[in-house]
Amino acid sequence: MLDAAGGYAYFLQAYGRTLWETASEKVITVGDARLAVELGTADLDHGFFVARWQRATPAERHYLRAMSQDGEGPSATADLSGRLGKDHSSLTSQRARLIDKGIIFAPEHGLVQFTVPGMGAFIARQKD
Repeated sequence: MLDAAGGYAYFLQAYGRTLWETASEKVITVGDARLAVELGTADLDHGFFVARWQRATPAERHYLRAMSQDGEGPSATADLSGRLGKDHSSLTSQRARLIDKGIIFAPEHGLVQFTVPGMGAFIARQKD
């Protein structure tokens, strides 16, 4: 559960809540924890992550999909330009809007990263 939470306290709370709700006995097993991660991830997908995904425009989602190819990142903005087939300067406004929305941040010059762990995996699971 700690690994699944990626060091994010809110996720640990979500997995812990699910664990207490699903554990069948007083003693919690590894199987209980695995089930809690599975069910907790589904809950996060339908609430926490989808709220961020829906705030993004279709063009911003395309940018996020390109980032998700790097897993949890960070992603080099030069690589994103290549993946999207666009000049770096034409992507600046999308990048800035995603930063303003709190979906990504720039850990250093030339890089972007998701603000929460698991966002890249969530995006990879999306069909739209």
